[in-house]
Amino acid sequence: MDWSDDCSYSVHDLEDAIVANQIKVSNFRNDFAELFKVMSIDYGSDATETEVEAALTRLEALSCWPKNFDGSHRSLARLKDTTSQLIGRFVQSAEIETRKVHGAGPLTRYSADLEIPREQIIEVDFLKAVAGHYLINAAASQERYAKQQTLIGELVEALFAAGPKYLDSVFLADWQLAATESEKLRVIIDQVAGLTDPGAYALHARVCVTG
Repeated sequence: MDWSDDCSYSVHDLEDAIVANQIKVSNFRNDFAELFKVMSIDYGSDATETEVEAALTRLEALSCWPKNFDGSHRSLARLKDTTSQLIGRFVQSAEIETRKVHGAGPLTRYSADLEIPREQIIEVDFLKAVAGHYLINAAASQERYAKQQTLIGELVEALFAAGPKYLDSVFLADWQLAATESEKLRVIIDQVAGLTDPGAYALHARVCVTG
C-alpha cells in the first residue's frame, strides 16, 4: 500500500503543481542541489547524488515528460497522459521485479513481498522531493499547510466522537470489526486520508460547523 500511495501522490502532486504554475520541470537541474538535500534529509533517501542525477536523466528522457507545458488544452491532455504513464511505469516495474524474484505462480496475501527496483524507488523519491521543495517547504505554503493540519485534526476528532455516523459505506464494516479505540481511530484516519482537499473542507464544514 505504501508503494501505491507514493506512486499516486508523487505523480499527482507533480501534475497539480504544474497546472497551478507552481513547478516548471526545466528548473529541476538548476535546483538539483536543493532537491537532493530535501530528498535526503526530509524523505530519508539513501540514494547518492549520482543515482539521483541518473534518475532525473531517465525521467527527462521519457517521451511523456512535461517539458513544454503551456496551459493549453493540448498540453493539459499531454499532462494527463504523463500522469498515467508515470504511474504505470512505477507500478509495472514493481510487478515485473516481484515476478522476477517470486516467480509466475499465484501470489496471495503473505506468499511474497513486493519487490521494487531501486531505480524506480529513487525516481519516486525524487518526485516526492520536488513536491517537498516547491510546495510543502515553500514560504507561501507554510501558513496554508498549518491551517490544513489544524482542520484535519479537528475533523478526525469530530468524526471519532460521532462514531459511524459520517463514515463512508466502504469503512462501515471496518468500524464494526474494530475491537479497540485505536482500531476505530485507524478507520477514521483511513477515511480522512482518502479525502481530496475540497472533500476534507466540505466534510469539516458538515461535521464541525453544522454538526
